[in-house]
Amino acid sequence: MKQTRVDKLDAIFESGGQVIRASILSKYKFCSKDIAELIADGYLVKLKTGHYIRQTTMAEISEMELVALLIPQGVISLISAAQYHNMTTINPLVISITIPKDMRTPVLPDHPPISVYKTIRKVYEIGIEVIPMQFAGVKVYDRERTLCDLFRMRLQIGEDVAIEVLKSYMAGAKNLQKLFEYAEILQIKGVLRPYVEALI
Repeated sequence: MKQTRVDKLDAIFESGGQVIRASILSKYKFCSKDIAELIADGYLVKLKTGHYIRQTTMAEISEMELVALLIPQGVISLISAAQYHNMTTINPLVISITIPKDMRTPVLPDHPPISVYKTIRKVYEIGIEVIPMQFAGVKVYDRERTLCDLFRMRLQIGEDVAIEVLKSYMAGAKNLQKLFEYAEILQIKGVLRPYVEALI
């Protein structure tokens, strides 16, 4: 691959973002053979069908940022959010994200492994924080929403996990008013309150 083509590729990424679709590359006269050659030569990495990233970016980008770039509406949730907030000792094998129920389930990449949860849009919007990182802003549920979700799903995820996260929450920065507001909206207040009161 000639250097002029590589320079052109860099210019496309500089103007178009960290992840580029095949349709954009095609618009700039990069055919499927060119793309295959760029992958073979170590300039491009295929994330999933029709989505590419520069190898230099791939070497530095975090998995959470990759998820944010590939699924912009996805919010890091459940154990993944608890790990981000340092509320659990568990190191999840997959990244959990939540998307609105009315959104089509996206095609997932081979890496990183992602679990997708769906909820109604009104619930989806509760407690979203946008964390600025090097390559992307990452949507993550805040500490209170994360705790509520883990109690909502304690039968699937494990009550011991939910209790561990609660203990970490209570030992760190907390906003009980916000927590119980979320818990009421998410219909988990009656379950959560006795656990919280036992730790106060």
